[in-house]
Amino acid sequence: GASFEVFTSKLPDGGCRYAVLDVEINTKSGATTNKLIFIAWSDDNASVKPKMLYASSKDALKKTLSGINEEYQATDRGDLDLTEIKKKAG
Repeated sequence: GASFEVFTSKLPDGGCRYAVLDVEINTKSGATTNKLIFIAWSDDNASVKPKMLYASSKDALKKTLSGINEEYQATDRGDLDLTEIKKKAG
């Protein structure tokens, strides 16, 4: 799969996107497993209209996806932290 840096480079500055990321986590028992996490990217610098559109349609989209364990919301590049995303997933 692509690296996390490649993934984050696809999220536009000043824009909004949804994504599903497959992350590898360590379980409490010490096993390694993969979890799907829904990423909602809504850049703080995006205009109001796309932010509202993405916010209002997010839940409907998530309901159509199967296997999504958690949701992670990011509003600036600093929020796109793989360690934090893995914590949310696991």
